[in-house]
Amino acid sequence: MSTDPSLTVLKAFRVLDLFRVHRQVGVTQCAELLDLTRANAHRLLVSLAAAGALERIDGGQYRLSIWMFEVGAQVPLLRALTEQSQVPMERLVAETGLQAHLAVRDGTELIYLYKISHVDGRVRTRPGTRNPLYATGLGKILLAGAPESVIDEVIRQGLRPFTRYTKTSPALLRAELADVRRTGFAYDHEERQVGVSCVATGLHDRTGRVIAAISVPNDSEQRRPDGALHRALRGTARAIEARLHRLPSGVLAAA
Repeated sequence: MSTDPSLTVLKAFRVLDLFRVHRQVGVTQCAELLDLTRANAHRLLVSLAAAGALERIDGGQYRLSIWMFEVGAQVPLLRALTEQSQVPMERLVAETGLQAHLAVRDGTELIYLYKISHVDGRVRTRPGTRNPLYATGLGKILLAGAPESVIDEVIRQGLRPFTRYTKTSPALLRAELADVRRTGFAYDHEERQVGVSCVATGLHDRTGRVIAAISVPNDSEQRRPDGALHRALRGTARAIEARLHRLPSGVLAAA
């Protein structure tokens, strides 16, 4: 019996989805994670490598190819956000001496789009990785600007603690989000990673809708005065927004 081509395509995308969590995947791991036979897992990995989506490395492992990065970089909104944010964020890092991050919301998670740092900071992130919305400054900015249904879903999924400082009370989270909307800033005081705090603010389209967020994380023991960070972040956000607002309106429509 022949296999439905559409099912094969869906299985291939399930394989690609593994790389959102795992940097490298082998045949056995792929088979176990997706409940496939080793033969099917091997066939899918080899086919994706032949198509250019994956590349085979030492030890029989596979990883995403440069071609996949190039394809993803062409998503209009993400490309525009990254390109228009680079120069202002470089200035922000030069001014503060800290790392800077750019992120967008995808469902109930955030995705890091861009990171710049002139030092080896303690915040271990890279473009493409995800984090929960409720336990990060970036995430709280994005969650505060999201529809109420998204907030309800985040709470329904559970507010899992990452450290002893993570807020796990729905009432406290809703109160904090209200404060974020009022002030335009969000904070993470060791809620995702012990020893690391951050302050974040949003990027808005022409209608005032939050489409992305930027943050400056830093070691809690070496926290800079909030006033200085507020001014630096607000100025950077305004510079990025000015660049974004000069683009054709359709570019930001997918946010």
